[in-house]
Amino acid sequence: MSVVRVRPETARYEVRVGKRLLGRAGPLARSVSDAASAVLVTDRTVGRLYGGPVSRSLERSGFQVFRSTLPDGERAKSFVFYRGLCERWSRARLGRDTLVVALGGGVVSDVAGFAAATFARGLSWVVFPTTVLAQSDAAIGGKVGIDLADGKNLVGAFHHPLAVFADIESLKTLSPRAYRAGLAEVVKMGVIRRPEILARLTRLARRTAWKRPVAIEGVIRWAAAEKAWFVEQDERDHGIRRALNFGHTVGHALETAYGYRRYLHGEAVAIGMAAALRWSVLEAGLDPVDAYEVEMLLGRLGLPTRLDEAPGSRFWGALSRDKKRGRKNLRVVLCPRIGKSKVFEISSLTTLRRVVLSLVRRGVGEGP
Repeated sequence: MSVVRVRPETARYEVRVGKRLLGRAGPLARSVSDAASAVLVTDRTVGRLYGGPVSRSLERSGFQVFRSTLPDGERAKSFVFYRGLCERWSRARLGRDTLVVALGGGVVSDVAGFAAATFARGLSWVVFPTTVLAQSDAAIGGKVGIDLADGKNLVGAFHHPLAVFADIESLKTLSPRAYRAGLAEVVKMGVIRRPEILARLTRLARRTAWKRPVAIEGVIRWAAAEKAWFVEQDERDHGIRRALNFGHTVGHALETAYGYRRYLHGEAVAIGMAAALRWSVLEAGLDPVDAYEVEMLLGRLGLPTRLDEAPGSRFWGALSRDKKRGRKNLRVVLCPRIGKSKVFEISSLTTLRRVVLSLVRRGVGEGP
């Protein structure tokens, strides 16, 4: 088991990456908490797979266990299901001696973490992430929240977990689509911070070894370590941590435009990164060959980099709302070169319109 330490100004905790961690959920949770009770928050699919064994392990470690189940998918990140969690916890008379245990992907950790941040003015929590996206990115850093119809993560808080326990073996039960989608955030970290991640994934892609969870354990650990670095440098997301939004300007707008139904988060981010790479060539001086190679890597990992149709008014409206959120210009992360990023203030969407349309008009095999 490898350990990544996260040390922002207001918290200290570890991300442990290894095998067979879910079977030791109780002892691991007990190692960081002396709470009398634990509420296990998961979704329906993960609950069927792992809810029983994790609950029993928690009970054997002395926790009185309550369970809360969310629906699968992004729709769980809403006021309706957040409120449902809090009301169930209130009826169960849970209090501040309760540990929240989030078991699942990024949606589960976002909703459970937000409920933990706000119920009874704050409960401690731990995360057992079960997806590539959550293990490499979403479960780390303390950003929790829910969506609104106008956009993703518009209601939220900063609330760090006591620990993150990433069981690589849980990735074996992911659908191929969900597994691939999670790799988008790993690629992102290679683009903005650690090019070695891209090199490793390229080697794995040549022999399709990336499809085996054990083969990507190293890049998940690297991505988690780099996420921890950003969190330590900029806990509250006022400066350098904004680099983590690379590909998310277009990605979030796509998710919003299609009602969170057409694309998984990682798929939307992959298309968003293709747009950001092309945009970086035009606006930030990125070498076109480097942009092309990253786009090809995304394709070899089974991620989308093209649009089936030109986005409509809902997409551009989502971008406009982002542009108007407390500032005159659209804030976007671009890459002058692989491994470096920079936040740009864009006053016009003209170049972005050209870039987005280029993703529709050109064939899958063509480059930037």
